[in-house]
Amino acid sequence: MSLSAAQPPIPDLELDRGFVVASGIECSAPRIAGGVRQDELRKTGHWDRVEDDLALVASFGIRYLRYGIPFHVVARDPERFDWAWTDRAMAALQGNGLEAILDLLHFGVPDDLTGFGDARLPDRFAAYAAAVAERYPWVRYYTPVNEPLISARFSAQLGWWNERRTDDASFVAAIDRSAACAVLGMAAIRTHRPDAIFVQSDTCEGYAPEVPEAQAQAQFLNELRFVAWDLTYGRRPGEAVTAWLAANGMGEDRLAWFAANGSSENCIVGHDFYAGNEWLIAADGSARLREDPAGYAAQAREYHAHFGLPFMLSETNMDGPGAEGWLATVWNEALALRDGGLPIRGVCWYGFIDHVDWDSALRESAGRPNACGLVDLERRPHPVGTRYRSLAVAALAGEFLPLPVDPQV
Repeated sequence: MSLSAAQPPIPDLELDRGFVVASGIECSAPRIAGGVRQDELRKTGHWDRVEDDLALVASFGIRYLRYGIPFHVVARDPERFDWAWTDRAMAALQGNGLEAILDLLHFGVPDDLTGFGDARLPDRFAAYAAAVAERYPWVRYYTPVNEPLISARFSAQLGWWNERRTDDASFVAAIDRSAACAVLGMAAIRTHRPDAIFVQSDTCEGYAPEVPEAQAQAQFLNELRFVAWDLTYGRRPGEAVTAWLAANGMGEDRLAWFAANGSSENCIVGHDFYAGNEWLIAADGSARLREDPAGYAAQAREYHAHFGLPFMLSETNMDGPGAEGWLATVWNEALALRDGGLPIRGVCWYGFIDHVDWDSALRESAGRPNACGLVDLERRPHPVGTRYRSLAVAALAGEFLPLPVDPQV
């Protein structure tokens, strides 16, 4: 079945060629200890308020929206798909003239799979991705797997989510399967939509040695930050990471599979960048946040030097009163990159609505609001939301102006 309707015109620049002002609906859904599902679509109330929320997004002048399909709901039964809620949401997206950047796997897998290291995941995901592309043929933009490296790290290195493992072999298995999902998902989507554009997002971070003895570890981490993209794009990871992968179960045969099947065709590198993404590495390998971070533009230049592909600030936010200042800082850096001729395709404040329990990285189900959205859980705009609305409206007219760094100016 295909759910299709006459799509309203999008009066914004095309994401693959222009510069867009986007947002997103937080849709994380990992399982934590005790099998508890941390479903942000439900915790933020979006599940029940989907039509009103998407109308509100459109009223801000936002035309591009990172939007998550709940994999754990649609594909909970291996034998059939459940489209009931998703059809409702997709109809509301179209009805409000929103261009979806469709996010197919955001930290959570169906209940019958153990987690990101589950060998059954890639094929299960590929079938689901193909079904999504067939059902919603009007969608052109996709994030097949949100933050594959973070998904693997939080699930199989730090032991917080899903399989909750803490060993390197499990971490590598999760990296392998999350990247394989991206590869197979893109191939499946291209079958139905050959001109699809993929915004493959992951953490945008940087590491520097605090002392000379930490140089090797910092170099390893700076290679590791690229690994999920490298595999997805059919590129060979750095030498230190390749050796580490081999030592933990991903040998040359597996790298050859990624080289043969990966592709960067029509891909935009999505940078998920926050104030806590730059680290100093001590002699013992421990990390602490830099007190003098280089900032988004510096990290973006490093990522672009590595990939040479168009890119986007695909996710950022800040909780609380510093949000307006953070927006001004990253917005101005993004404009500087654009003015400098780099192929940056836009900025995305994520999410549109405040999150719940992200102060514990979703490890606790406490119901604590996190004031990092453009609107609060009652859908009242924060000051940063009012400021962002002005940027989105101006972008529709082709105007991109710097913001005063002092939010009071």
